[in-house]
Order: sequence, then structure tokens, then C-alpha cells
Amino acid sequence: MFRIIRFILLLTSSAVPAALVHASDIPHFDDAMEPHQLAVRLVETMTDREALGQVLMFGYPDESPDRNILRWIREEGLGGVKVFGWNAGNLSNLAETVGVYQDEAVSSRLGIPLLIATDQEGGWVRHVKGESSETPGNMALGADELPYDAWMTGLILGRELAAVGVNMNFAPTIDLFVDPKADVIGPRAFMADPGWTGILGLSFFRGHEEAGVISTAKHFPGHGDTREDSHGTLPMVYADLDTLRNRDLAPYRTMIAGGVPAIMVGHLAFPNITGDKKPATLSHALLTDLLRGEMSFEGVAITDDLFMRGARTDGAPLSDICYRAMLAGADILLVSQRPADHLDIHKRLLAEMSDKAFNRRVREAARRVVTLKAAYLKGSDTVPLRPDPQNVAVPVQGAEEFFLEQASRSITLVGDKRFPIPPEEAGEVILAGSLMDFINEGIKRYPGARTWRLIYESSKSELIRRGRDLLRSARNYDTVIVLLPDEEMGILLNELEPIADKVVVISVLSPAHLDDLGWVTTSLAAYGTGLESFRAAFAALAGDFAPEGQLPIPLRMNP
Repeated sequence: MFRIIRFILLLTSSAVPAALVHASDIPHFDDAMEPHQLAVRLVETMTDREALGQVLMFGYPDESPDRNILRWIREEGLGGVKVFGWNAGNLSNLAETVGVYQDEAVSSRLGIPLLIATDQEGGWVRHVKGESSETPGNMALGADELPYDAWMTGLILGRELAAVGVNMNFAPTIDLFVDPKADVIGPRAFMADPGWTGILGLSFFRGHEEAGVISTAKHFPGHGDTREDSHGTLPMVYADLDTLRNRDLAPYRTMIAGGVPAIMVGHLAFPNITGDKKPATLSHALLTDLLRGEMSFEGVAITDDLFMRGARTDGAPLSDICYRAMLAGADILLVSQRPADHLDIHKRLLAEMSDKAFNRRVREAARRVVTLKAAYLKGSDTVPLRPDPQNVAVPVQGAEEFFLEQASRSITLVGDKRFPIPPEEAGEVILAGSLMDFINEGIKRYPGARTWRLIYESSKSELIRRGRDLLRSARNYDTVIVLLPDEEMGILLNELEPIADKVVVISVLSPAHLDDLGWVTTSLAAYGTGLESFRAAFAALAGDFAPEGQLPIPLRMNP
């Protein structure tokens, strides 16, 4: 009855004071208030359990609704759920699962929905799979330097996520391409230039915003200057603060000025700045003094997955890691797994809520989280809380055509000695690559070509042996078109140097590995590994269009 009265009042007069709209002293997420004001009222009303729940984001194990997650939502007010690749192979199942989780959340006394988050960066980081678009990737956007393409990519990916109820994306990645051997980031970076990275990241965010999806810039303060992967260890970045300000932090300043609502903090140590080896996720100096203080970020700071080894190198239990991350200034603690760890974390943090300073810190974080939700998750044009599992509109209409056009705009001619090569002038052709999409698209352009599947090996000597096998066969052909995706395959392909005049290299992902094949005189950079990227690369090679993409990173062979 109270809800009915409140609804009638809202319908009859938009000028009714907020105090009269409430049928009781308990606020509700549906109340008509400015986001921050609503968040303040809701958090003031919360129990310690409810406030703590808002700052936690957990993963779940399967494609169907998980009973443990449902219990966390119902009993502890869990604020967020992370969708990983293992949850999202079937988009109808994902949409149904999201709806079940959100139904449980909005039926609570405060009615606060969940943040449903994932990693859908574009390129090869694509957790929501099924029929979703595989874009040419960030580095392809860096190669064509068109903010429109970054905006459109963000819009399409955002609409596809919204179709399955995902309302938060851990993208864009605005790490800079600094170390050419840092493949953990590699083509996930737009480029090496800080200014353009900020522009493209901001454009991607604007596209997401139009789709109603929350963008999260990552990995603060910057993951591009290390070869280590924070999934397995704690990377050390030895840049000083001035270098960081002028380089890695520049895209964040652009995006903060543009209103980016969330930033993900990485498990990265900066000993020359902090004087210790704490990851940024546990560092008050980086998370609060730098991000909040110097850079004036007022949005939500979320940790990278605290289950990753980069956060736990000192052997401390996850519950202690989460406690330290909250004290350092995090607003959302992301923990992918496991149920037993989730219980330990909650028990420890709930006990710490008896400390007034920690309680204030958690409630400050909860206010930011609820403000974000109130800004993005209310209204008729927001991401649906209950997406229709029977009508998942993915891929977005026109997506394939756009991504083929964008891939074509990004194709970069690196070595032009024997370019283009129309099929009628190619002679006998052999196509050699590790990916079937490369081979299949190549055959469409060069019918009758022989194919050779390149296979990875566990040692350098075995890669060299495979390369010599290819060389013996390739000597008998006029044109040898090979795929270069990474350093290991570069070791194999280096054996083709004796027939350099016949070899054409199509590089995908990071073109930095072309520097390992300095003898190559004809090469193209295509950046992505999807059908559209290979189709565009072979169209350029065959002479359909002149490539206009620019190298987004410096190469020694093409200074």
C-alpha cells in the first residue's frame, strides 16, 4: 500500500517535495532524487551488512544462476557480479541468469540493482562470446586515428552488452604501448602516444555512454611498461613520478576531465615512486594520494581481480588483501573466486566494521557505488535489468559491415617492395599460418594456393626445425604469404630469410614482432585476428585498396 501511494504521488505531481514522496522513513532506489543525494540517503539507512555488500563484486562458476550468489544478494546485499568467459558462451543463458540475479537484488528493502560487469575490450579480450562481435581491436583504432571509429566501437559493443543485461564494462584499456615485448598488453593498447590514447579512450567511453553501459578505464597507473603478467606475479614498473605523469597518466587525465565514471586499478608495483613493492591496489599513495588527490578523480575505483597472484605475492590471506585494498582507497573489491574465500572475506570485513574509521571508509565507498548505479541504472533507456533471453539482439545490426570498414582503414603497409600482389600475378602461392581464419580468407583471394598449418612448439629448437621444414617446401613457390602473430612464430618464420624476395608477412596483434624479421621487405600490419581483419588484409594485398593506416607504435625497421 505504501508503494502504491508513493507511485500515485509521483504520477500526479513532479513538484511534490521529496520528503512527501516517501511513504515511510525508508528510502528506495526508485525514489526521484539526484543520484548523489539518493545515494547518501540510502547508505545512511543501510546496516553494516548492506553497506559492505555494496562494495563487493563476486564471480560465479557456471552459465546458470548460482545459488551462492543468490544467497549473497538476498542475505548480504551483494553489490556486483562479474561475468567471465566461462559464464558467457550462450547469450540466452547469460541474459536469463542476469535477470534472475537482478530480480533478487531489486526485491530487497532498498531495491538497489546489481552492477553486472565483464571484460569486453574488443580484439582478443572478449569475455562475452557467443554471437558477439570480435572487433579488430584497440591497436587497429590507434592505426586509423579516427575518434569516430573508437566511438562507434564503444557504441556497438555497449549495445551488445546491454542486450544481455551487462551494465558495466572493464574497458577501455588505456595502457600505453611502451615495452615492445610486453605482450600481456600489446594490442590491447591503442598506441604509444599518450595524447591520442586519451582521445580514443574518451571516444570509446562516449559510445558506451550512449548505450547506457558504464565504462571503466584501466589499468591504473599504467601496465604498458612491464613484460610481467599480474595474473601470475607482481609486475615492477621502475618509472619515476615525472615519467608517469607525462606518459602513463596523461590518458587518465583526459578521461577524468571527460567524466569517466570508473577506473580499474592494477596489481602493479612502482618502487621508485612509493618506496615499496606494494601493488597499486593496496597502495594508499597511488590509489588515494595520486588518483583521488592529485588527479581529482571522484568516480568509482575498482580493483583488478584480487584473486590474481599480483595482489597476493606476500602470502597473506585474501581477506587481509581485501581489507588493505579498502583502506588504500578502493571502492569495489573484485574477487572472482572461490565461495570459501568469499565467506572468509565477508566475515573479516564485517568484523572490521566495528572500527569507526573502517566503517566510514566502507560507507564512503558504498556512496560512490550507489551514486554510480543511480546515475546509470535508472530510467526507461538504461540497460535492462531483465533482458529477454528469447530475443538477444546480438550482433548489432550493421556491426560486421562497420568492423570490416574499420579494419580496412587500419591496415598498414610496412614493407612495400612487392606490393600489391594481384592473384593473377602471384604465381604459385603457399599460405602458412597458425589460424584457420587466415588460411580460409587467403584461399578466397588466392584460389588454388597450397596451405601449411604452422604449429607452436615448446622449445626454440623445435620452432627452428618447423621453420626449416616450411623453407624446404616454400622454395618451390612464387609467393609465400605467412602469418606473424607473436614472438614464437617469428622464430619459426625467420628460417625463411633465404627466400626473402618471395615472402609476404601479414602481422596481426602487435606489429612489434616485425622487428625480429628485419630481412622482410613486404609486410602488412592488420592488428586483429577476426574474420574482418584477415579479409581486409588480403583485400589490400590483392590490390583492392591502398592501405592508409599508420603504425601506432615505433618500429626499428620503420623509424
